[in-house]
Amino acid sequence: MKRWILGYLAFAALILSVSGTTLAQGFQEVRFGIYAYRPDFIMKERYQPLVDYLTGRIGIPVKLQVLDQEQMRAALASNQLDFFLTNPSQFLVIRSERSLTGELATLVRKHDGVATASLGGVIFTAATRNDINGLSDVRGRTIASPGLHFLGGFQTQALELKGAGVDVLNNNRIKLVRSHDRVVRSVLTGDADVGFVRTGILEELIADDPRLADRIRILNRQNLVGFPYAVSTRLYPEWPVAALPHVDSDIVRRVASALFAIEENYPAALSAGIAGFAPPADYQSVEYLARELRVEPYDELPQLTWGELVGQYWGWLVATVILVLLLTGSMLWLRRKKRELAAEQLRLRRLILSWPQPMLMLRGGEFVDSNRAALELLRYAMPRSLLGKDIAAFSPQTQPDGDVSRQKIQRLLQRVDRGEVVQVEWVFRRSDGSEVWVDMTLAPVHDTEEPHPHVLCSWYDITGRKEAEQRQRMAASVFDHAREAIFITDLHGAIIDVNDAYVAITGRARANAIGRLPPLPLEEGIGVLASARSHGFWSGEFASKRQDGERFNMALTVSEVRDAQGAISHFMGIFSDITRLKAQEKELRTLAHYDPLTHLPNRVLFTDRMQQVMAQARRQDDLLAVLYIDLDQFKPVNDAYGHKAGDELLVEVANRMRAQLREEDTLARLGGDEFAALIVNVTEPAVLENLLARLLHAISEPVPVAGHLVQVSASIGFTLYPQAEELDGDQLLRQADQAMYQAKKRGRNRYCGFDSAAS
Repeated sequence: MKRWILGYLAFAALILSVSGTTLAQGFQEVRFGIYAYRPDFIMKERYQPLVDYLTGRIGIPVKLQVLDQEQMRAALASNQLDFFLTNPSQFLVIRSERSLTGELATLVRKHDGVATASLGGVIFTAATRNDINGLSDVRGRTIASPGLHFLGGFQTQALELKGAGVDVLNNNRIKLVRSHDRVVRSVLTGDADVGFVRTGILEELIADDPRLADRIRILNRQNLVGFPYAVSTRLYPEWPVAALPHVDSDIVRRVASALFAIEENYPAALSAGIAGFAPPADYQSVEYLARELRVEPYDELPQLTWGELVGQYWGWLVATVILVLLLTGSMLWLRRKKRELAAEQLRLRRLILSWPQPMLMLRGGEFVDSNRAALELLRYAMPRSLLGKDIAAFSPQTQPDGDVSRQKIQRLLQRVDRGEVVQVEWVFRRSDGSEVWVDMTLAPVHDTEEPHPHVLCSWYDITGRKEAEQRQRMAASVFDHAREAIFITDLHGAIIDVNDAYVAITGRARANAIGRLPPLPLEEGIGVLASARSHGFWSGEFASKRQDGERFNMALTVSEVRDAQGAISHFMGIFSDITRLKAQEKELRTLAHYDPLTHLPNRVLFTDRMQQVMAQARRQDDLLAVLYIDLDQFKPVNDAYGHKAGDELLVEVANRMRAQLREEDTLARLGGDEFAALIVNVTEPAVLENLLARLLHAISEPVPVAGHLVQVSASIGFTLYPQAEELDGDQLLRQADQAMYQAKKRGRNRYCGFDSAAS
């Protein structure tokens, strides 16, 4: 039987080895599971762009799987998933059941322009329920929840109510409806008195049906600065992304890199309503919640009988009994050996010389023995390099305090001879000429068997500490003389010190700044410190005001400062006035991307937008129209009335054309009297032709310039995308240009579509 088991284990190890090798060589497909807290079709619609983005970034097809709790457990148990994104509570359960590579990232959601990596719970009731106004009113009511394993849909609310004296598991009837959407419907229809949903759900539903805001009322609403959602509970970390151990480490790194690279304006982020992904958060608060509520994976305690205890730990019990017997015997033996140990003290004194820290023995002021650590500290190879010499022989002429080294060590040894233990900071010169700081202790060794007393000398290398002190002094000098404004706050954000540049930039006197909050972005406020606490720093640019009310732009970086124990003790902020730089950047962006006369996008910006709408058309299977517009008879107007009149005509025609287009369409001036336009989401040819007719009519209306009414027309060529053959932006623009020339040949003041046969 034993041989069969060993054979089976060897076979299993072989299979796992082959499987691991295959995975390392390359994945045919990466399976990405997402927990379904909303209906499946909503989850797929929101997160499919994220999966498509990952496919493009890692070079391997990524397949989206939207799963409920049981489906995700089954998929993980059968290794049908490679990565998964789920709520923190279910993540703890999965982590307790199987090994994971670890959290790769934490989801960052976005609402109304504010990003957050935290979530909480919302407790709400129908607006007509005047009998439910506070947490205590929830006792005994029927509660609708998507499930007991939902962190934001049950557990955060349960803990908050428990703190208010309401035990919902024992005092309330819980209706588990499996999704947040059904929770809202249950409360509105009266099937439940109170509903539990996670933060962000109500905002999403209200965006679809604004009337919902007047039909519900949120209980225990928290006003948390920098948090964009309505919330009734304390906050916890957002959803983690985790990888399974069988996934090749190179793929894990590529996926993590792709997640961190997501910007809030990416289509994948916009579709999912997120701002991207942050480094993994600390999920200890979620573990505390699970333990406090005794929910999975902390819902059971091991039950052991005395028999099981003895059976399971009999080896430790026997060892403990033997240890007690040995300790008792040792005490009796030590009592008998007390006199013998006294004779061994001399040998033990010499054994000290093998201590890992540098230790030496002096007699008559000279070294008589040394351990290896002391030789290595002074960078000597052999003990004879030290023996017979005094401490001053390995010291600079003078110590940093100005005392002559030889005179100072003589005074210290005189104190040791009187029985004192002396501790002093000392500088030695190594064999290579470099200097090392040590904390030196000199202690007398009283031995009645030797006529001359010995001195035990121990060193502790403090060079690093001294260099740190020097850096600290340099930092203080930088603080005082830096041209950037620097401030230091306590843990609560109150300023405790500022430098002169802070006073110069803000106009606030140092006395007025102390004890107040530093300049922070209006949207996030004190949340900046929370972000610095979570991620180690916060950096951003925003507008602020000086003491006299003058507005200016600043670039601010806030970093945490930790003490020797690793705990955050302060926050330090550095900012500079970038008002002039911002103005220059704005002017440069305008000059680079917009026509200075009409303020329309120029050819550079038009080309960039064309690439974007072409990608959107391919992705969404929409129709895109590219227009090339050339004004007829513009040159005679320019020649007759001058360039200024021609410029006025161009501005008026540009404004008229822009008024005929939709907000999502793009109109650009390519140069002279030539314009181009991008018309997105063309539903049918009749709609496009109607737009082209309106453009021709608007352009042909008389224009007052230079005291005269002038009239011009336009020739418009257009082409559509996508076509049977894949084209780039330049090819599309050339097709529209060719169609425009066909319109001119046919008599001008008309539009013409691109015909490949004619071209």
